Amino acid sequence: MQLSGITIDSLEFARSGRKMSGSVALAALQRLADSLSDQEGELTWSIRGEMSEGLNGERQACLWIQLSGEVRLVCQRCLAALPFSLAVENCLLLIPSGEPWPEETLEDLLTSSSDPIEALPAQPLLDLVEDEALLALPLAPRHASCGVPEHDDGRAAASPFAQLAQLKKH
Repeated sequence: MQLSGITIDSLEFARSGRKMSGSVALAALQRLADSLSDQEGELTWSIRGEMSEGLNGERQACLWIQLSGEVRLVCQRCLAALPFSLAVENCLLLIPSGEPWPEETLEDLLTSSSDPIEALPAQPLLDLVEDEALLALPLAPRHASCGVPEHDDGRAAASPFAQLAQLKKH
């Protein structure tokens, strides 16, 4: 299923227990592009609406979203491609427009299994998928060990202090 342009009424989607799934090309996720070394590949996604019991016993609308796929990030040490397996399963608690947001204590945040979002009558699915993908990425991706960056001519980059060491000897 092509995600571009598809919107859902998020509350109605949850109340009726609907499900959707498909895949999206990484090239379609423009905000994600800055974090990737290339835009080859795709993410598999699924979204399921349900009514669940909240902390206070009341029924709450939520969307379960799952993403999986392989992306190539940019290593922050050597700037080379870094393969990263994306695997997300998250519950999005729908807060109707105009209703108060749940007040969470630090303990609630640590034990909570859902993230609150505003319920929209025309929620773009592409935005939900891209938001979850962005939130799942590491802040500073890097290889376990990286080599010394190389110049375009293929020789290892010389240390800027090598010249100073030579001067110190003379």
